[in-house]
Amino acid sequence: MNPTVDAARVAALETLLQVTRELTAELDHEALLTKILRAAMRVTRSSAGSLLLRDAAADALVFRVVVGGGGGALKDTRVPLTQGIAGEAFSRQRAVVVDDAETDPRYFRAPASSVGLQVHQLLAVPLSAQGRALGVLEVMNQAQGEKYTKVDVELLMAFAAQSAIALENARLYGELLQERDRILAVEAAVRHELARDLHDGPAQMLAVLVMQARLARDLAKQDPLRLAEETLSLEAIASKALYQTRNILFDLRPLILEQQGLRPALEQYALRLRMVEPFMVHLDVATCQTRFEPKQEAAIFAIAQEAVNNAKKHAQPKNIWIDAREAETILELAVRDDGPGFDVNEIQATYGTRGSLGLLNMRERAAIVNGALQITSAPQQGTRVLLTVPLIK
Repeated sequence: MNPTVDAARVAALETLLQVTRELTAELDHEALLTKILRAAMRVTRSSAGSLLLRDAAADALVFRVVVGGGGGALKDTRVPLTQGIAGEAFSRQRAVVVDDAETDPRYFRAPASSVGLQVHQLLAVPLSAQGRALGVLEVMNQAQGEKYTKVDVELLMAFAAQSAIALENARLYGELLQERDRILAVEAAVRHELARDLHDGPAQMLAVLVMQARLARDLAKQDPLRLAEETLSLEAIASKALYQTRNILFDLRPLILEQQGLRPALEQYALRLRMVEPFMVHLDVATCQTRFEPKQEAAIFAIAQEAVNNAKKHAQPKNIWIDAREAETILELAVRDDGPGFDVNEIQATYGTRGSLGLLNMRERAAIVNGALQITSAPQQGTRVLLTVPLIK
């Protein structure tokens, strides 16, 4: 055994252990990419390197970080998944060692020549986590001009495996933050809507009630004969305020849904709509009999509410149809209106900039019940929201 080689291997492993610890503590995805590449260059004693991630939509690898030789100009350049040295490392999920990249036919030349980066030795390894190919890590030009050895390959492969796990952790953490922000946005939207409903409904009624009560007090002194008439007016206003409050409570938490199930809840919902809305509500739930888990029933009912609310806000329909039909293996819930309709593709393409979460909420609730959500619409042809839920009997 060569003591010098063994000492170098131990030193490299110690370096690998140290940088791996550093990576696991980093949860910022963009910062992590740079740390991974620089750490890989340090582990392999390289003077340049690049980190490419897969862009599934473009079916390509994208240079996300490039260090050394003015290669920063390569950032965001795309290369096909199966082409070049990086493409081979990615598609075959193995390390690729090149002693002289300038003479290798697989070498992707155009971007390098455009930035004046001359590459000699090159080592490319795949970045994969839990069987999912993430990208490629490349290091280039060992500081002493030496060739990459088997030890270098083993070290970089081990490092890439740990780096991929760190990348996945950072990605999941980022998604968790996004989900947190989305939940906060939904909660804020619910609070704003509740505040608006309370202000426009019961709060207005209560203000009128206070004024009418003061008038009744004055009439008791000045014109007692009119007091009975005013009392009837007070009762009507109080009844309307109570009804509006109960409607808000029903929307927030329909107790009938918890106690009796989906069909009675839809029937009561349609009844309440008919009492306050200008459009006609048509309901067909004759075949809806199955009781689901409480969480599932809440999700199905919320989709019906969201679909009706969207029609109220955007379609000004004359009619809304709510149909819940059971077959042998599925429940179909359809909410249809005769409003002006819209271009579904156009709305979905710009949905992220519209500041509305209704469609996203419906899709997430459909996922809760393992259901499929389909929205069909066209200008002047109305809109239909269809939820299909498998029945487990």
